[in-house]
Amino acid sequence: MYIIHEQRQKSSISIISIYLILAILLLILIIFKELPEMTKIILGVVLLIDILIFKFFYELTFRITNQGLEFGFGIFKNKVARNNIESVLIDSSKNNFFGYGIRFGKDKTMGFIAKSSKGLRVIFKDQRKFFITMNNPEEALDILKQNKYI
Repeated sequence: MYIIHEQRQKSSISIISIYLILAILLLILIIFKELPEMTKIILGVVLLIDILIFKFFYELTFRITNQGLEFGFGIFKNKVARNNIESVLIDSSKNNFFGYGIRFGKDKTMGFIAKSSKGLRVIFKDQRKFFITMNNPEEALDILKQNKYI
């Protein structure tokens, strides 16, 4: 397998800020506050979970490979064989998806949303639908057409 095209989109600065502020507050509580040991352990576990969630949802990756498409956050990735793709079009996440991360839209489309922006809507032959935000969906769509994915 080789990569034909790749785009990465970092999550919204507001989402990144929330995770970082929460991590700093938890760290301050653990280090400087007089708390029972069990409370510090629980706060430590919450801090680790916060860091893992931040790591997984920090960046959305979209790849076109010789075998198909790969997209997702961290370990939450989807792979689609190129012969399972029915259609791909450019769309917007506004007014369909509420929030960031992995979401379901009003039309039951599964969305991978890093920012409120444009992206690609991918429809499979089995009628499943995905939406992936990206910085340059026009370029990705052109590459899909050039390589006869659609």
